[in-house]
Amino acid sequence: MAKTLEAHDKLIREIFEGSYQFEIPDYQRPYAWTTEQAGELFDDLVSAMQDARANGATSQYFLGSIVLIKNDRDPKAMVVDGQQRLTTLTILFAALRAAWEAANYPPGVKSVTPFLYEEGDEMLGKATGYRFTAREEDATFFRQYIQEPGGIAQLVASTDKLKDSRLRYRENATLLLEKAKALSPDDLNALWKFLANDCSLVVISTPDLEAAYRIFSVLNNRGLDLAPIDIIKAEVLGSIRRIGGEDKARAYSKKWSEIESQLGRDAFGDLFGHIRTIYAKQKQRATLVKEFQEHVTEYKAPIDLVDKVIKPYAEVWDFVRDADFEATEHAETINDYLSWLNRVDFKDWVPPALVYFKRFRQQPKLLAEFFKSLERLTYFLLVTKVGINERIETYAALTKEIEPETFKGDLAALTTLTLTDAQKRKFVAALDGDVYDDLPKARMALVLRLESLVRAPGVQLQDAVSLEHVLPQTPPDGSDWIKWFPDEDERNGWTHRLANLVPLDRKKNSSASNYDFAKKKDAYFRGKGTASPFVLTQEVRSEKEWTPTLLAERQKRLVGVLKDHWNLAVSTGTAAS
Repeated sequence: MAKTLEAHDKLIREIFEGSYQFEIPDYQRPYAWTTEQAGELFDDLVSAMQDARANGATSQYFLGSIVLIKNDRDPKAMVVDGQQRLTTLTILFAALRAAWEAANYPPGVKSVTPFLYEEGDEMLGKATGYRFTAREEDATFFRQYIQEPGGIAQLVASTDKLKDSRLRYRENATLLLEKAKALSPDDLNALWKFLANDCSLVVISTPDLEAAYRIFSVLNNRGLDLAPIDIIKAEVLGSIRRIGGEDKARAYSKKWSEIESQLGRDAFGDLFGHIRTIYAKQKQRATLVKEFQEHVTEYKAPIDLVDKVIKPYAEVWDFVRDADFEATEHAETINDYLSWLNRVDFKDWVPPALVYFKRFRQQPKLLAEFFKSLERLTYFLLVTKVGINERIETYAALTKEIEPETFKGDLAALTTLTLTDAQKRKFVAALDGDVYDDLPKARMALVLRLESLVRAPGVQLQDAVSLEHVLPQTPPDGSDWIKWFPDEDERNGWTHRLANLVPLDRKKNSSASNYDFAKKKDAYFRGKGTASPFVLTQEVRSEKEWTPTLLAERQKRLVGVLKDHWNLAVSTGTAAS
């Protein structure tokens, strides 16, 4: 009977001197280890090497396990689990070789090179045999800048803009090369000998593709280094392979990788959570993989899942998260609303936004109207501190209203977007109250939203680095502040409200926060920099005094700006103001 599963403890030199040619399959995620993990690996190896040398120990140092698809007769091995570790070890080999090259030590270079590749022979028509091949989209880059001689030095010196795997390659190559060069020649030699001869991996291999997928899923459920989207990808591509064969699976693997690369790893993972929510319309109670399988109806039709769900939603998510929708009209307005939605500290608004965008992408006028109302609803939920469960239920109800085929985009049919008079009053009361202490997650977005509404149309808004209390939180005795606000309760009542908060583009408040008003204005506006780019802050400069009467007028005006923008007037005419 053919063996279906093998597990062996193997030394690094046994693994990298010819018995295996590792390949990273397309369903694997991009290389993701950071300098923290790579540095920890290097430091652990050096520490273990030093302990072994000091104590004369000969026991093996365990580096973890890897899972492969491999048969007995072929060195080719598809890596199911262990990509991060194998990639980092390969970068470490290249760093050690480069350190010896820099030290002009040919024996070290000669010793390490076979762990990276077996040299080809042009005369005999023998190609170079690389010990490790990265994912298809990164394979050539990895060979050129990690495995080939001199490549790692070029990569470390490069200033090219890189992302995902390639950025991690460069960051970790830089760190490992720096650490290797910092070792003494004796320690460098000792580390290499220890790594090759005394370090081991447990190699788990199976020749059966389906068994490998099962192992892949089990490893993920046990918390090893696999993300939910990797499991989904493996199962989807496995289904496509069974339905359409290897060529079809390869084509869809490439399509999947292109989508993931376009969005970036983190945003692609977020997308699957949003798709789950679109279908489930409830708070996640189990793992993303399980709920995606249970709720996303196209999961059982994997080609439709990619073509009709993942791809179109990914296109929409790409410009929703970056607020860069393009259209012949209304695009600037739509992107403005998207930018303010993206400032909110929760993303529960995204699922209905994706559904509406996907359905009415070709009708920008409808989109502009929808996102104006969605911004109002979202800031109402933010400012009134509605709990997460109620938020999810609210946006789920909105998604349900958008989905029916009979819905043609008319906002009048979306009752969830409508605020009642009671909700409007609650919204205005929160805006008129203590926004600094009571709304720490909303205060910066609120002040900047207000700033955007009081400045001239078309003037670009920059982000603030801090919010400043004009009337200080702790005014000194004998100051003008105490003269203008002798009543402590009245003073405290104004300190954290909108009228008393201004955005700053430079961190000046630490040095000027308790100055008297005239000196404080001078510190903000007459220092090394130019006048503040914020209208709200410039308005303070024009005032001679900062009194309760002035603040009352300013508060009414500023809250009124937000009331007008979000249409918070109540139908009965009895709104609090």
